[in-house]
Parts: sequence; structure tokens; C-alpha cells
Amino acid sequence: MNDIFRYTTPITYWLLVLIWSYILVFYAKKIRTIDQSDKLLKLLLIVLSIDAFRTLFESIYFGAWYTSLSELLPIEIFNFLAQPKVVFIPKFLNLITAVLIFIILIKKWLSAEIKTKQKSKDLIAEQSEELTEKYQELLLAKEKAIQSEKFTQMLFNESPIGLVLAKLTGELVEVNEAYANIIGYTIEETLQLTYWDITPEKYANQEKLQLDSLNKTREYGPYEKEYIHKSGKLIPIRLQGKMIKKDDQELIWSSVEDITDKKIAETLLQEQNEEYLVLNEEYQAQNEELLSAIETAEKSETRFKALHNASFGGIAIHDKGIILDCNQGLAAITGYSTEELIGMNGLLLIAEQEREHVMENILSEYENPYYSVGLRKNEDEYPIRLEARQIPYGGENVRVVEFRDITDHKKTEQELNAAKEKAEESNRLKTEFINNMSHEIRTPMNGILGFSDLLNERNITDKKRKHYIQIIQNSGNQLMHIIDDILEISELGTKQIKPQIEEVCLNDLLLDLFAIYDIKAKQNQTPLYLQKGLSDDESTLLSDPYKLNKIISNLLDNALKFTHNGLIEMGYTLQNNNIIMYVKDTGIGIHFEKQELIFERFSQEEKELSQTVGGLGLGLSIAKENAELINGKITLESEKGKGSTFYLSIPYLTTKPKNEINSNSNGQNSNLNEAKRHTILVVEDEEVNFIFLEILLSEFDNKLKIIHAKNGKDAIDLYQKNENIDLILMDMKMPVMNGIDATIEIRKFNQSIPIIAQTAYSSRKDKDEAIAAGCNDFISKPIKKEKLLAITNSYLMQ
Repeated sequence: MNDIFRYTTPITYWLLVLIWSYILVFYAKKIRTIDQSDKLLKLLLIVLSIDAFRTLFESIYFGAWYTSLSELLPIEIFNFLAQPKVVFIPKFLNLITAVLIFIILIKKWLSAEIKTKQKSKDLIAEQSEELTEKYQELLLAKEKAIQSEKFTQMLFNESPIGLVLAKLTGELVEVNEAYANIIGYTIEETLQLTYWDITPEKYANQEKLQLDSLNKTREYGPYEKEYIHKSGKLIPIRLQGKMIKKDDQELIWSSVEDITDKKIAETLLQEQNEEYLVLNEEYQAQNEELLSAIETAEKSETRFKALHNASFGGIAIHDKGIILDCNQGLAAITGYSTEELIGMNGLLLIAEQEREHVMENILSEYENPYYSVGLRKNEDEYPIRLEARQIPYGGENVRVVEFRDITDHKKTEQELNAAKEKAEESNRLKTEFINNMSHEIRTPMNGILGFSDLLNERNITDKKRKHYIQIIQNSGNQLMHIIDDILEISELGTKQIKPQIEEVCLNDLLLDLFAIYDIKAKQNQTPLYLQKGLSDDESTLLSDPYKLNKIISNLLDNALKFTHNGLIEMGYTLQNNNIIMYVKDTGIGIHFEKQELIFERFSQEEKELSQTVGGLGLGLSIAKENAELINGKITLESEKGKGSTFYLSIPYLTTKPKNEINSNSNGQNSNLNEAKRHTILVVEDEEVNFIFLEILLSEFDNKLKIIHAKNGKDAIDLYQKNENIDLILMDMKMPVMNGIDATIEIRKFNQSIPIIAQTAYSSRKDKDEAIAAGCNDFISKPIKKEKLLAITNSYLMQ
């Protein structure tokens, strides 16, 4: 048992050390956070903190004492602490703590408590005084309210006009003596009645209207009626009122005035009027002549009014702009009623920008017709013709003005002007056409006649003779072309031409045109390119080959005529069961506003330019009308200075079923893998060479897809956009980027694509250079069909 206490006592003391340490820290924190105004609480915490420190010190002392005595610490500590002089220290500290707490309680606590109590007494006294003042104010306000209510009641009771408060049902809630006197009852008797007891039944409809007004506006009257007097007679009254709220109840407050005296006065006045009528009869005979004159004047005025309103325009009589009278015609023109117009400022019927001018004419009394702009009630502006005169009216010199709406007249005038301009333009175009045609015919005729005369000379050489004959032939062809255009536009004008529909291979037609115009393009130093959208079988359709040839020829002629830099491209695509053919150039372009004009007969965008390049202005008109004959349509996209693209859309009509079109029409079996449609990129700047290669490859396999690039840079771009390309035929000499550089660039991102070099140079050095750049094989120009097919087949079959 002693062993238990040996350890329990030290442990207890050290637990006390921990607890009192926490309590001391807690007190210290609270002392720092308490407001200065709460001095008693702060003082109490200081006392508790001092006592906690004393207890903590004693717990440490005795904890060390018993821990050493229990031999958990060296015994020397116990021996030291057991010395009388050391034992005295905690006792002395206990004494100091007690004295300090006592002093604080005497000096601080008691004085603070006294101050707090005094402060509470002062606060209570102050609040009591405030409550007393407020109570006095409340009594005073109540007294004033009572006095005000008494005053209001006195005004209500003493008012010489009858005053009444009634419920919506008609029950009388409160009345004054004046109200009771009107109907002959006492106040007490009146309060036993209802509003309907003293209202005659004949006023039922009138009362209903007043109640409707009361419900809508919370007010009614003033109006006149009669009350039933206690004696049974009817008392005339005038009343009005409004809805008010009293004690959370909706009531009708009414003021009622006895108008018996007023009615008596009116009766006396009526009797006097009757006397005056009797006197008036004595003067009637004297006034018969005057009445006749008045009747004549009235008839004249009626006739004037009839004519006034029957006028085809609007008529207004005004004084410095203020309308005194007007007719129905003015109301019809402006959209206002005659009631709105009379008294209105007439300048408001004039558009704002014209008012100053009209006012000047009014002030200067201008009397000639002039034109202006009117303004209707709906703010619409319209053209008008104004004409005014000064006239006497009602003893004043005023102004009568006629408004005439000339909208239809202006519209007709504009239509006539437009028709005139169109006729003049048509006449001008015909004149220009005749002059131009005279020039166009005389030019080749001059060449034919002039060089025919030169052929008669004896001393000309054979070379010159051949040259003169060639000039005569070219001039004859030019003259024939002009005559053909004139005859064709004349035939088209008759609307009697029928298209000759037959099967035509679009690819063959375009190749024929390309063969002709490529020579002209080279003479013009303008590259011409052809893009085909379908195979030969797929491009065979039903149409008029002559019309198609004529249309595309005219478009190509135009492109060559106006393109001096850049290129020309023709081709077609299949879109939504329509063949879209196009001729694209990088020529001078056409202004947007002139793009419809150029399709009209004899029309050209720039007359000065037409004098330079020649022509009758019929080509596009012929192309458009021929397109319409074959159910086609020509459209245009163009930007001035950047070029033009003409589109011809025709129906894609064919006699062959789709499965037959898609089959191999020549019956040859392709050596290529039929399970896959191969794609070849042909890089060739010369369009003729590309067409030749395209024909050879298409004969080999009509399912082959062929993509055309015009230079090395285009080849790189097209290959990066088309991952399905299986083989590249690369020309070595091209503008922008040659084949060697293009091959090197392609090999940077693809090592496997077969690239076959094609060039007119066939030396060993050229072949080695192509192979070194990354080409897989080499073929020399002129290219042989068998060799081309053998090389392409060998790489596509891998």
C-alpha cells in the first residue's frame, strides 16, 4: 500500500502543475481580451491569476518534494527543499499572495463596485426621465388628435352643405344637420334611412352610371337629381363624392347641395325668355326680308361647301398657317380627320425640310403653283403641288390653298423617263452597234481588198504572196465570224431555233476546243489549262454539241481578249445532277454593277476598251441565249482587276444506266488491282503534255483518278492534302519549283511513295540527279505508251 502512495502523491502534484499552468494561461488571455469598461470582471481575473500562480508554485514545490522523497529524483533535492529556509519560501509567497489579494479587494474591488452601482443608478434615472418625457409627448399628441377630431366633427356638423358618409350598400353611416334639413328629417331619423329610400326610381340608370364611375375612378359627379322630402315632394339637389377609408372600412363621402333656389331662378328665366319670344314675334315681320337674305347666303354657303368637299384635291383656309376650315379631300390626303385639321398648324402637313420655303411663300402672298413635299399623319412623305390665293373670310384677309397629291403623276413621270432613257439607250446601243459593225466589217474588208490588189502586182516574191494570201484568208475568216454572229443573234431573236439534242462526249468536245484555243493562248503568252471532272464514259451526255461549242468558244474568246497576265482555265464538275462548266481567267475583271449589263445585246462594260480590243458586244448575249435553249444557265463571279469566272450549268442527262457508265466501256481488262481505285498525281506545267498523259493513263484504266499539279510547289501542297495518292509522275523542269526540289521536299516527310521522273533530257547525268533526289524511276520524253504503262503498273501492283 505504501508503494502505491509512494508514486500516487508525486503524480497527483505534477497533474496539478499541468492543470494550474493551463488555468494561469487561460486567465492571462482573458485579461488581455476583456474591454476596459468591464473593470470588475478584469479585476476578478487578476485576483484569480495571482491565486493560480501561488497554487502552481506550491504544486511545483511539493511535487519536487514528494518525487525526490519517493526516490524518483535524487534525494538531495528533498534534502534541499526540507531546509527551514527553503520551506519558508512557499509560506512567505502564500502570505504575500494573501496580502496582495486583500489590498486589491479593498482598494480596487470596493471602489469599482461602488462606481458601477452609481453608474447603474444614473442610467436608471436617465431612462426614467426619458420615459416620462415621451409619456408627456404621447399625452399631448393624444390631446391634439382629440381636438383635431372634435374640430373636424364640428366642421362636418356645422357645414352649410349637406355632408354624408354612406356604405356601398346605401346605408347612411353619418350625416350632418344640413343634409338632414334637405330631406326634412332629424339626424336620428335620417340615419334610419338608406340612400335608396330618398332616391326616386326614375334615377336608377343615372345612379348605375355614377356607381360605375365610383368603382373605376373612386369618384363620382358632380351631377343633378332629386331627393324625396319627408313631405313627399321632390327636392332638386346637386351632389358629388369620392371613396374614403375610415376604420378600415370603405365608405362613400358625399356633399349634397339643395339647388331649389337655382331651379326657381331658372324657371323665372324661362318665363322671361317666353316673354322675349312674344316680343320677338312682333319683329318677325320686319325681319322677313333679312331672313330671306340669310337663307340665300346659307344656300350659297351650302353650295360652296359642296363644291369645297367635291374638289379633287385638298383645300384649306388658313391664317398665317393656322387652319380655319378645310374639305374632306385634305383629310383623305393627309390621313387626319377634318376635326383634327381645323385649328392645326398647316406647316405640320409639310415635310420639315420644306417648311421654311412654304412659310416664305405664305408671308410673301405668293400665288403661283409650286411643288413641295407633304407629310402624312403616319409620317410618310409624298410629293405635292401647292397653289394659294388671298381671300376675305370672316372679316379677315386670309389664304386659301389647294393641296394636290401628285404621287401617281410623279410615278408616271418617272416611268416615262425610264422608258425614254431605255429607248434612248437602246437607240444609242443600236447606233453604236451599227457604227461598230461598220468598223468591224470594213477592217477585214480593207485587208481583203487591199492585199488582193497587191497580189496583182507582178514583181512580188512567193514568200510575200503566201503572206498576203494568209492575211486575206484571216481577214475572210474574221469577216465570216462577224457575219455568223449577226445571223445567229437575228435567229435567236425569232425564238424559232430548236436545239439538236444528241449524245456528246464532254471530254472530247473540251479537248477539241483546247487544241484550238491552246494555240491562240500560246500566241497570247497566256497559259490555258483544262480540268475534266468525269471519265469519257461518264462525260457522255445528251445535249446540243453545236450550242455547247458555241457557248464555250464565246467564253474562251472573251477570256483571251481580256487576259494579258496570269492564266486561263476551263473545265467542269458534276454537282447535284448538273454539269457545271466554267471558264476562269485572271484578266481585267468586271465591275459588280455591270455584270448583268454585259449579257444584253450590243452592250460592253467599257466603250473605250471595246474600241481597243474590238468586237460587236454580241458574244455573251449569244452565249446566254444559247444556254437557255439547252435548259442551261450562265452565271458570273468577277472582281475588277482580279479576273472573272463564267459558269454554264446544264442538266446531266444520259442514256446509259449508272452501272454501265461505271463499268469499263472499252472491254479491256485492267492489269491493276480492281479491288482498289488508284490515284496518280501528274506534275506537269504544260497543259498539252498533261492531257496526253491523262489520255494514256485513262485508256489503261478508266477508273484511275488523276490529279494535276502545275509546278513543284503545287505538287507538295496537293500531296499533303491527299493521303490516297499512290504514285507521282514528276516533270523535272517547271516554273516556281522544279521537280528535283519538289522530290527532295516530299522525301522529307514520305519515303515510300513511288516518284517517277519525266523529262526531255535523257542523259545519264540527268537520270542520276533524279535518282539522287529521291525518284524511284525515270522516263524520257517523248513518252511511249507501252513504257509508261509498264512502269506505272509495276509500282501500282506492289
